[in-house]
This record gives sequence, structure tokens and C-alpha cells, in this order.
Amino acid sequence: MQRASPAIAVNGSDPVLLLSTVNSTLAQRSGYHVLADYLGETEFVYAARKDPQILVPWFFARVSAQMALTRYYLGGSAALEWKAWRRVRCGFRGVVHMMWADHDLGYLDLMLRDDTTPLCGTFHLCSDTIAQTIRFPGRLRRLAAIILMSESQRRFFLSVGVEPSRIHVVLHGVDADYFTPTSDKPVDPVTVLSVGNTRRNFPLLAQVCQAFRGNSRIRFRIVASPDRRDLFAGIPNVEFLCGLRDPELLSCYQQASLLLQTLENSTANNAVLEAMACGLPVVAERVGGISEYVSRENAILTEPNDVDTLVRAIRVLAESRQAREQMGQAARQRAEQLHWKNVAHWTREVYKQAITGTRR
Repeated sequence: MQRASPAIAVNGSDPVLLLSTVNSTLAQRSGYHVLADYLGETEFVYAARKDPQILVPWFFARVSAQMALTRYYLGGSAALEWKAWRRVRCGFRGVVHMMWADHDLGYLDLMLRDDTTPLCGTFHLCSDTIAQTIRFPGRLRRLAAIILMSESQRRFFLSVGVEPSRIHVVLHGVDADYFTPTSDKPVDPVTVLSVGNTRRNFPLLAQVCQAFRGNSRIRFRIVASPDRRDLFAGIPNVEFLCGLRDPELLSCYQQASLLLQTLENSTANNAVLEAMACGLPVVAERVGGISEYVSRENAILTEPNDVDTLVRAIRVLAESRQAREQMGQAARQRAEQLHWKNVAHWTREVYKQAITGTRR
């Protein structure tokens, strides 16, 4: 994890303070925090995404969570905001960017003066959950800029009165220098990979796996948390993995033939981006913002909860190595467009607009 470093100007005069809680169980080259590596010498402040274990700090963390802007507020969120507030009190003047505002924004919007320290927030939650997560949606109008992962989120922010000029869709990025294709991918058997836990439709995934249980040429490799293992017990062509480190996850992508993501909903999806960066075609459902990240050149999208269509899509790709290779090349090209260095450029443009807007 990159630690705090001296801030430099985004546009010649305005520094940036990046804020994020960090989940230690996540792979280090996955996730939105990797953006910090590409924004230049910004100052990155972070805290562990958890509550304190000692009774008194735990009590105060729980009390502060009761009136926080987001219902996902934890003790680590409070620690993060306290660090940011101290930094501002010590003289920081510039853009403050809360990288997971829907997890960590509790009170900072009430504490900062937007004419000297404009606050930006990135929101990751899907359109069907964000309204229940934000306790005081009117406060969102205080943010100088709101960064979204998908157009599917925009309607909520407009509905609570956020100025349209302050809403920016900046697609999630991928470390396309780390996640890369390999030249020694096995041809047989065809390996269908599924990665991740959040908003995944595991019962649907199990149904798809069951449909191929008698097919020795197609196997499934599922990377998820241990509590999902029982759903796939007894399916002979399923390999279940959990707790992978970065190199192990990279190897899974590189040795796979295609990615299958069964999703309840989605804005951005790390696994889709990382698989495309490794040259994999994608089979997924047309939900949320998925279609903003993929196209028919690199993915097959189906209607939600349609087992038969997912099975047919996998069979089509399994039977044609040429189709897999062509779609995989297109997937890699799309991932290169979404390289973090490009996302960093688009994000800096948002900072400039936020600064201009708050200083009029």
C-alpha cells in the first residue's frame, strides 16, 4: 500500500488529498485505491476498514456511526475523517477526494469550507441500494464534485437535487500493466472463470455449472469466499478457490479461457476489467453499468437470470477457439483504454472543474 507523500499541484497551484479506508483482505492490485498510484505525488491518507477492538473507542465509533451520512460508516471511517481534518487544520488547501464516499463519508462535508478545500466523492454503490445507504441525501449537494462509476447511478443524484454540472461519470480503471495476457494459455479443457463475492448471483452460477457437469471439456474455476463453497459441492467439474494473493489471482486469469460473471447488479466490476486486461472474453448479464465497460466485440451479455442463454453463450465460446481469441484481443484493447493512467487524467479534469466551480 502506497503511503502518504508530499502533495503537488493538479493545475499548478492546487494539491489533492486522497482519502480511503482499506480492506486488508483485498488483493493489492485490485480496487479503486490503485488510482492513487497514477495521480502523481498526491497525498494519500488511509485507515483500516474496521471498527476498533478496544471497548471505549468501539463505543464512540458506534455512536458516531448513528448519524453519519452513510450507513456503512465504521470506526476506520471516523479515523480517516479525523486524519483529514487534522491535515486541513495544519494548513492543507486544495481538493479533498473521498474515494469511497458511500462507505466513509460521515461528517467531513460539514467540516470543510468548500471555497478553500472543495470536497469530491466517488460513489460505487448500485442504483438499487444507494438510496437506502445515504441517510441525508440533501447533504450531497454540498460536494463540489461527485464521481460515479456508471450512468446507472446518475438518476439518484439528480433526484436529490445535486447540480448536473457537479456529477461526473469516470469509469473504473484497471492495472493493465500488471494484469496482462500470457502466451502459454492451455487450449483444453476450456476453463470458465468466475471471480468475486459482492452482488454475485451464486445460485444462478451453480445452475450454470450443473448444466455442464457431464461435459469433460469444460471446467469451472470459482474464486470466492469460503462460505460459498457448499453451493458447488458435488459438481465434478468445479474447482473452488479462496484467499488468493495477487500472483495467484493473476495466474487464474491468465490460464482461463473466458470469464463468467452472474450478477445481481453492478456499477463497475473489478473482475470484468482484470479478465479483459488478461485477454479474456466475458459472459455476463446485462445489469447496471456492465454494458458501459464491455461491448459485443469483447463480451456476450444476456438478460438477467437466464440460465439457458448463459449456457448457450459458454458453449459458443467453448466450441470456437478463434472466437475466444478475437474477443480476447478486443477485450485487451478495451482494458488498455481503461488503464489507470487514463482514468487518472479524467479524474484530474474533474478536480479542475471542482476548483473552478467553488471559486466563482
